[in-house]
Amino acid sequence: MHDSASTSRRHFLQASLLAGGAGLSLADILRQQAFAESTGKSTADTSVIQIWLGGGPSQFETFDPKPEAPVEIRGPYSAIQTKLPGILCCEKLPRTAMVLDRAAVIRTVRHATNDHFGGAHWCSTGYPSEVSRSTHPSSGAMASRFRGAVNLGVPAYVLLSEEQTRNPEMATVMGAAYLGSQHAPFTIMQDPFQKSFQQDKVRHAASSLKLADDFTLSRVADRRSLLRGLDRFARQADATRAMDGIDSFTQSAFDMLTSGAARRAFDLNEESPATRDRYGRHRWGQMGLLARRLVESGVTFVTLNTAPDSLCWDWHRNIVNDNRPTDGSDGPTRGMDISGPPLDQMLATLIADLYERGLDRKVLLVVWGEFGRTPRVNATGGRDHWGSLMSILMAGGGLKGGQVIGTSSPNGEVPTSRPVSPTDVLATIYRHLGIDLTRHTVTNAGRPIPLLPDGAPIGELL
Repeated sequence: MHDSASTSRRHFLQASLLAGGAGLSLADILRQQAFAESTGKSTADTSVIQIWLGGGPSQFETFDPKPEAPVEIRGPYSAIQTKLPGILCCEKLPRTAMVLDRAAVIRTVRHATNDHFGGAHWCSTGYPSEVSRSTHPSSGAMASRFRGAVNLGVPAYVLLSEEQTRNPEMATVMGAAYLGSQHAPFTIMQDPFQKSFQQDKVRHAASSLKLADDFTLSRVADRRSLLRGLDRFARQADATRAMDGIDSFTQSAFDMLTSGAARRAFDLNEESPATRDRYGRHRWGQMGLLARRLVESGVTFVTLNTAPDSLCWDWHRNIVNDNRPTDGSDGPTRGMDISGPPLDQMLATLIADLYERGLDRKVLLVVWGEFGRTPRVNATGGRDHWGSLMSILMAGGGLKGGQVIGTSSPNGEVPTSRPVSPTDVLATIYRHLGIDLTRHTVTNAGRPIPLLPDGAPIGELL
């Protein structure tokens, strides 16, 4: 604890209390806000929750079932009626089916790659990639760069993620690339081999409010000692007048964090047991609830990454739970039997909760992965990669819900009307955040890069 306290003291005295990653301090953000106010600019009070289904969720087993197709196409699950007349979804999403009148399903998102990294990079940044490293900033990093946090004292960009066990390059698509660590996500990890949500990891991350830096947070024992350490430092700094000589912006940043307001945003114990039960006492349910708390507290962009190594939804081997042994190389799940119920509970509750709390115009929810799955079930009972078609869900953000955009071919292979690109989805996200689509970033070599290479907001949603 002594080493941790010493590190915290150095961070405070150097005015590097981090808001959205490493390098850009709360004091810096306070100065920027003061400048913005002096020039008549303001920050839009909007935010995004992105639920990332890494590995490529099947369009057949989510929002574009084909009950009339042959069994080798339609797969093993039945289709059920949703709250939208005539619109079906997979039987493993019964709760989500009942809130689709408050959402929009886009059945015709497509791009030109079947590669995990390439598809994830395209959807996260708007740019395809032929190399296994991130070359462009993610949408969350762009939100940090061009918007910042709605409220001071909280990060601009938060990543709630399961810990990565394989494919380490995959997580980089959610990063800041050449924008630098000041726009990297404030990251909280969850152990993928434990079903329960690990609140201790959230408490530790929020008690220090600094980037996770690729290490796991499970080694810190208990919340009380952490809070005692931070509170003790606050008292010592005051007693020794250690903050004298530091400007008012740094002092304000210090006051914000030592007051505990930011830490409370990450504390799920502030929620009622009934609310926690409603979201589900499983990992994804509590992560979804935390995402809602964070955008309420002023975080601009939250990504809930259910599979940072792309395995969870990568159903090559099977799409039902038939209890076959597996080493996990083809994904640690058994299709919608395992992944469907927790996603369904969390997603349906989150959509309903955003509307019930009056957040449906402020918060835009986007649910997608890097591509869809092959129309034909393979020889082992799974589906393979398919960039030519995927279904995604969007809700809130003041967008027009209660609709399905685009139609696909009878066997779920390609769009037959209204194809949508990943850049169209990202343009819709940036429009919601009030980010000018004509903006550009600058690489470390000084090269200007457009925010997006193409695309436009999805007109049917506006």
